[in-house]
Amino acid sequence: MPRPTHLGPQHKGEPKKHLIPIYVAALLLMFHSFLVAYMNSSFLEQFIETTSVGTVYTLGSAVSVLVFLFISRVLHKVGNFKLSMGLLVLNFIAVLGMAHAESLRVAIPLFLVHIISVPLIVFNFDVFMEEQIGNDETSTGSRRGLLLTLTSLVAAISPLISSRIIDASGSFTNAYLLSAFALIPIAITLIFFFKDFSDPEYNEIDPFAAIHTFWQNISIRNVFIARFMLQSFFMMMVVYTPLYLTKNIGLSWAEFGIVMFFAQLAYVFLEYPIGIIADKYIGEKEMMCLGFLILAVSTSWIAFVTAASVLTWSVIMFATRVGASLVEVTTESYFFKQTKSDDAQVISFFRIARPLAYVVGAMIASLTLLYVPFNLLFIVFALLMIPAMFLTLAIEDSK
Repeated sequence: MPRPTHLGPQHKGEPKKHLIPIYVAALLLMFHSFLVAYMNSSFLEQFIETTSVGTVYTLGSAVSVLVFLFISRVLHKVGNFKLSMGLLVLNFIAVLGMAHAESLRVAIPLFLVHIISVPLIVFNFDVFMEEQIGNDETSTGSRRGLLLTLTSLVAAISPLISSRIIDASGSFTNAYLLSAFALIPIAITLIFFFKDFSDPEYNEIDPFAAIHTFWQNISIRNVFIARFMLQSFFMMMVVYTPLYLTKNIGLSWAEFGIVMFFAQLAYVFLEYPIGIIADKYIGEKEMMCLGFLILAVSTSWIAFVTAASVLTWSVIMFATRVGASLVEVTTESYFFKQTKSDDAQVISFFRIARPLAYVVGAMIASLTLLYVPFNLLFIVFALLMIPAMFLTLAIEDSK
């Protein structure tokens, strides 16, 4: 994966900044994505068996990893603006098609286009943001912190909206239509503010060099593995929790939306304070370990609770997100404290953790469901959090 630098000739003058427009576009993209994220697996289940859903995610995520490794070559040829617009158009067509898909041969390819294009667009937006911030990093933390909080709010509200749409209409069609049309103001924003975007130099990353570099540093290696395990947990939550709660437990989609709304509030309330505590008081190591302990315990609860109670499931899901908040903030904080801006190999490999985790996590889930009941899948993922907890104890504390 490439990492942009700020050394190009286009930076001789002071470029005009468009931070607010790109932040608005990023939030709209999150709205588009989270509107359908939790219902995608149920959409797929209309055409394939539950045990095969993970296979589709595995395929899409594997393609994403490969594209990320070679995306710099495309950026060199077409530039970040044209690539962003092309991906937005592809994604719009895919989601619009998913709204009306009635057969396997149509639904699966469109879904694959969607899940491959979204993380690429997120990366494109990272390039835009990096260029807008430039070399002045004095307010990067506050800007990123504000964006993180707003993103968490969007992530909480979006499933609540889509679940009510599904419950009212009895199908996924209108939710996918809303998600598709949310891409239109994003495209308009890019055309209006970034049509003449001056691309930075893109450094192509050697994945083998990246693996070699981070593997030599025990702390960075263990934090990467911790991040990888967290992303595997996210995969399980996004793909399999909606199926389990709506099919096996019996929650309606409206009730599921309420549960996920309260679950996502954990990020809104906790991530910023966790970052402050990690910077000023106890460091990341202890909170990272505690986060995995909470993840292991709270995820295991899912396997044993059978009551179709919105309150009960809201508490359980909120608890899982408390653990996830601790791990998410501390892994990112610790990693970037241990790296410098010129550690492009390691930083780029760190960004691939999400699609890589979706590949492995979906494979584990698919294999598990072939041999055990659905509820025990959550025990398997709870157990996976335990070795990650012990790995965090081996990192060198930042305090």
